[in-house]
Order: sequence, then C-alpha cells, then structure tokens
Amino acid sequence: MYQILNAQRLVQLSQFHPNLRDLWYLVAAVTFSVCNQPQEIPKLYHYALRLQSDELGRGRDPMPIAHSTCELVRTESHKLRSSIDELYSQPSLRQRQLTIKFREALLKAGPLAGLPKSINVLSQLKDVTPTSLLPETKPIDPWKAAKGDENVCPTARRQDSQSQEAITQRGLEHWNHLYTKVSTRIVNNLNSSYPDLWYYILVHVYGPILSYDEILSAQETSLMVIAALVPQDVNPQLKGHLKGAINVGCDPETVEAARSMAVTVSKWCGVNWRSEVIKL
Repeated sequence: MYQILNAQRLVQLSQFHPNLRDLWYLVAAVTFSVCNQPQEIPKLYHYALRLQSDELGRGRDPMPIAHSTCELVRTESHKLRSSIDELYSQPSLRQRQLTIKFREALLKAGPLAGLPKSINVLSQLKDVTPTSLLPETKPIDPWKAAKGDENVCPTARRQDSQSQEAITQRGLEHWNHLYTKVSTRIVNNLNSSYPDLWYYILVHVYGPILSYDEILSAQETSLMVIAALVPQDVNPQLKGHLKGAINVGCDPETVEAARSMAVTVSKWCGVNWRSEVIKL
C-alpha cells in the first residue's frame, strides 16, 4: 500500500507551528481521513503517543522516535498487537487523553466529509490502539434492542441525561456563536434550499456532534472543521468556518496554522484545487 508519511514528515508535522503543539496530530489526522488515506493514521497516532510519553519527554530529539514509530507500524500483523501492548503496558494520563481526542476528532469529521471515511479511519485506529486504551464497550444485540429489551448504545459517551430538545438547543447556541451576525441569513438560505437540510444540519450534526464539547472544546472543534474542509475545495464553507473559529475564541495565527497544515497534508495526498484555498 502506498505510504505518504515517513519519519521526516512526522517530525515536520510535530514542529509545524508552536500554536499547534497539542493539536497538530488531530489536524493532520482529520485531513488524512478526509483525503481517504486511513493507512497513515497508525504512524501519526503512535508518533504522537510516543511524544507524550513521560519517559521520552518533550525535549528529546524527535527524529529517532519518528523512525522507531515507522518501524513499529511495519511489524507483521500477527505480531503487531503484542508489540503495541508491550510498549504501552502502563499508558500515561496524557496518552489516554490523546487517544480519546483522536477518536473524537475523527468522529466529528464524519458529517463534514462522509461517514464511510470516519468508519474506515476509526477502524484503522482501533486496530493499532493499545488494549489498555481501547474504549470500554459491551456486546450489542440490535434485535433485542429493536424490541426495547436492551440499550442499543450502552457505552456511548453521548449517552447523557440531556433531552433531544436540550441537545438541539445546544447546537443552535453553538451555531449562533459561530456565525453571529450572519446566522439568520445562512439559516434561511439552507431552509429555503430544503427545510430538511436545515433540520439535518441542526438536529443531527450541530446538536449531537459539533456542539458536544466534553472532549474537544469549541475552539478545538473549529480547527478540526477547518482541517476537514480544506481538502474538499469548498471555499464558501471554509470561509465561514475560518471566521467562525475566530468568533468562538481561536486566535488568527492558530487558525492560519491549522489551515496551512491541512493544505500541506492535502498536497502530500495529491489533492488539487480549482482555485486557491481561501485564507482569513
């Protein structure tokens, strides 16, 4: 399979911009997912994970870590799981948090760039996640659940006490925070195109997915949205979300750094645009 990331590019991403010090791997992961390059996720994830190691520390030369990461993911498939579990027998808190954020960022890209891509990339991530860092799950019987005999989503993080109405209200508040003075115009443009389009965006995307901030903050989510839009050649939407990121509290330098990283990764993936990717 064609490989895009090597040790040099891993280091380049991790040192891309100081404002992305704790976000570079999420911006890159979302961009690779949207570009339909899920095979790059194992290297990206494990390099970021190893940089978070308490033993390795942030001050160490990253190049040997990048090379050893590339070697790790080249391990024969039947040996890979045991190699990974041995390496991360006692993961740190930072590694746990990174893993949870990795999953959440890839989920949030789903409504923006296609659910099949999120399914594929999260499956790829699961296959290389240390057993100690896999999400807690329980077997689900969809037939029993359809009869009301069991919970169909027993361990989902979004299984909270909020009603659907409250979740939709949260989504609308997030929407208004993003779009501020142009919110009314955009809502009515969507609604006039097809009322069910606006319904879908609010009730199924902004409510339960994009406005959920218990893992990624509103600012972090906005940067993930930018990373997801850059490869798709959708300047009208990207323009709105570049401004929206500022509205929710991101500083312009960080927004441009995320946009620029997404452009770089997209070019590595062979993306071509009909016109220049819009800036702030």
